[in-house]
Amino acid sequence: MYCFCIKAYSETASFRLPETHTFQKTLPLPPLTSIIGLLGAAMGLSYAESSKFYYSNHLKVGVIGTSQSRVNDLWKYQKIKSKETVSAVLTREILFGLDLELFIAAESEEIVNDIKEAVLDPCYALTAGCSDDLLKIRRVDPVMPINPEPLYNFSNTILPGDQSNNYESDIDIDKIPLLKEIYTPRVYLLPVEFDITSKGRRVRRREPFTFIDIPVKLIKPVLGLKFGEKSVALL
Repeated sequence: MYCFCIKAYSETASFRLPETHTFQKTLPLPPLTSIIGLLGAAMGLSYAESSKFYYSNHLKVGVIGTSQSRVNDLWKYQKIKSKETVSAVLTREILFGLDLELFIAAESEEIVNDIKEAVLDPCYALTAGCSDDLLKIRRVDPVMPINPEPLYNFSNTILPGDQSNNYESDIDIDKIPLLKEIYTPRVYLLPVEFDITSKGRRVRRREPFTFIDIPVKLIKPVLGLKFGEKSVALL
């Protein structure tokens, strides 16, 4: 397997939970569909083309990231109600100061190199959720061969599946800043594939994902990649 890492930063970011509306909570890290869309934007593909490219080439991705804080932003928008356009408001939760490491892997070295070149010279602007949350690419590491292995220790990442009964805390409370918010692992059932037609898109398939904040040690390992002291699961 071949892999490379993208280090990126966004001043603001928002990855809305699909079922939230008037209070649009954000996921702490970009979900699989957001990463697929990001790679597609770099390569100049529509989302339907991006999804087909991802699954047909058996790509795997991973993500590690942290944000400095969360804020709420009040939005005013227009909606159609009973054939009449009316004003409404919603609250969007936003991540501030998002640092990301994205890992892109595949069996084909050529495919991975093509994606890397696209990220270095993207066709469309890369964003962290909304169109105005521009993502700055800080560094793109070289493509390297690497073998997935069973891993136990994770933090600030996403794990495939529901790991809610498969971990124990590995946190050192003495190393946590006094005012830092900490979260236990959270499981979300998220879309991974869509049926896209002229009328829009509908969810075809969902899968559970576990979002990890504080360091945890798994009871049963998941397959992932090891980069120095960092572990990232493959999604």
